Amino acid sequence: MANESERTEHTTSDDESFANLMKLAGERPEISLSVESRVYHQVQQEWKRTTVEPSVEKVYEKVHRTWRREALRGRILRWLVPAGIAASAVIAMMVVSQPELPAAQVAGTISRVVGADSLKSEHPEGSSVHAGEIISTGPGEGVSLLLARNESLRIDENTQLRIDAADQFSLLGGRIYADTGQFVYREGGLKIETAFGLVTDVGTQFSVAMRDDTLDVAVREGRVDVQNDSDRYAARMGERLTLTAGEGGTIAVLDTHDDYWNWVAELTPAFDMTNKSLLDFLKWAARETGRDLQFESDESRMFAMRTDVHGSVDGLTPEEALEAILATTSVRYQIADDKIVIAD
Repeated sequence: MANESERTEHTTSDDESFANLMKLAGERPEISLSVESRVYHQVQQEWKRTTVEPSVEKVYEKVHRTWRREALRGRILRWLVPAGIAASAVIAMMVVSQPELPAAQVAGTISRVVGADSLKSEHPEGSSVHAGEIISTGPGEGVSLLLARNESLRIDENTQLRIDAADQFSLLGGRIYADTGQFVYREGGLKIETAFGLVTDVGTQFSVAMRDDTLDVAVREGRVDVQNDSDRYAARMGERLTLTAGEGGTIAVLDTHDDYWNWVAELTPAFDMTNKSLLDFLKWAARETGRDLQFESDESRMFAMRTDVHGSVDGLTPEEALEAILATTSVRYQIADDKIVIAD
């Protein structure tokens, strides 16, 4: 009877102690189903393992240790998971917020290369040129560019040209030639920066050369403006403007078919004959040689309009291409100074 009473008092004391501990511990977070299941399973295994009546204290201690371990693990996870997510978000923001480097602006395409294999390897035909590039040519070398608006820019031997943008260039030395199309006095012409000032075309064919202390601007068609620190100059079709350091500028006459322009012919892009008539080809040849195109009769003009051209003139100068193409037709032609005359 006494043992039974002691056991009852002992159990009541344990219950009260446990209740007090729970009150002191305060509210606990809800136990997840996975933790509850594992604890239940361990208690069940402990009961099965014990052959006699299990000690309440032993079971309680076992459950209590398991609960503390799982609770601690839960608290760690509750801190680590948000911290990990936050760190991932910061990394993602850093990656996303990193500004992409702007792609270099494509200014044009290499349409023809003349000279050493090393130059052809560095600037293969059909490759793009970008803003910021410097193209350098040596003796006997030359490069022809097709610009964004179908303009032609040709770089002579012994020349250094920096590409600043699709329509802006810096001539560091040497000579270049530009053909900006047949629309004279257009808006937004090419700009060539030199040590003598800014050269701007107004719809034209022209060359710019810079040697030592001299700037040479020759105009085949249209007009070119030159602006330096204090003075402004203009050169028109058939004129050659020369600026010498400390001496100002002078203008001389230069025929549009003068030998001065011969170097340009070597870098002329090939004529694309796709869906082109003989008349289209003749106009191209006349423009590239700086001459006027004339027909002796309306019949010869109509024949040129109705006749298609085929084949390729790649690698030929305009005069060589003219001879090669007209040799395949019944058309007769004559080059007379500043004219190409087409006869019946």
